[in-house]
Amino acid sequence: MQLFSTRKALLACSAVFLAVLTQNAMATCAADISKVEYAIDHAKRTGIDITDAERMRALLEDANKERKAGNEEKCQELIDQAKRMGNIE
Repeated sequence: MQLFSTRKALLACSAVFLAVLTQNAMATCAADISKVEYAIDHAKRTGIDITDAERMRALLEDANKERKAGNEEKCQELIDQAKRMGNIE
């Protein structure tokens, strides 16, 4: 009985840990999306070339689609590309 309780507790802890990681990834992607949106909307002020801003906008749209589909890893990958392109921290 003790072994069963230990496994059950371990499974519960693992589920909570995964939920926290997923929530953190979602928050990170959402925050980075906001940063990229701001940079694109203020391209002249942030020094982003119009061609780069258009490419960043396309990456942003793809990232939003992936986020809505629940693919946070792909969302973050796409938004990181846009951030690099616009030299966004």
